[in-house]
Amino acid sequence: MRKNIQKVSIALLLIPMFLYGFDFTHPSDVVKRMKDAFAKVDSYSASFAIVSKDPKGTKTSKGMAYFKKHGKIHFAFSQPGGDKIISNGKKMWVYIQSLNAVGVQNLDYQKDGKSIYSATSYTGLINIFNRYHYRFDTPRQPVDTEKGRYYILALKEKVASGGFTDMKVYVDAGTYLIHRIEAQSAGGRSLVLELSNINLSTDIPDNHFIFRVEGNIKVVENPLTNF
Repeated sequence: MRKNIQKVSIALLLIPMFLYGFDFTHPSDVVKRMKDAFAKVDSYSASFAIVSKDPKGTKTSKGMAYFKKHGKIHFAFSQPGGDKIISNGKKMWVYIQSLNAVGVQNLDYQKDGKSIYSATSYTGLINIFNRYHYRFDTPRQPVDTEKGRYYILALKEKVASGGFTDMKVYVDAGTYLIHRIEAQSAGGRSLVLELSNINLSTDIPDNHFIFRVEGNIKVVENPLTNF
């Protein structure tokens, strides 16, 4: 009887192998590989597309994004043309060309992590996974999609902060770089950020991550309470 029970127990343990293959990668393994991959990248550029939805409607934005170590990001929008989101790791500038105005936000990257944009930098990535619980979106990973093979992580905010409560992060199964983020807020706002044409050989000067206020641009200090 005991031998039969042992055989059944072993069979139950083997079932996941046959159902899901022999890849026993844990979500924490993927996160560690993501951190290792980002730590080796000094800078990179990529095309981006953003689709945001709220009760008022849907908005689509496109452009080029640039990243560098220590929380440096630069989103240069071609749609709407002229808009920019820039951070040197200590400050973030959000420039709206149609308003001829820029919001200047002081950042504490030890606590930051609300910004979906910061998740695509090494520092932001660390803080995102400090602020969110995470698991695989489905048991069988990685997942084959039309655009590639991804580990899909589902994130849930640990403590409500007024930002995004839930996210899905699509991690390339070969490079462990983020290609797509889907985010939801408690207020019904959603945002999808997708990166493509990623270039890891880009050497970007530091002055590309500073916004220079010129002419009669209106400056608003620390306008951002959440993202």
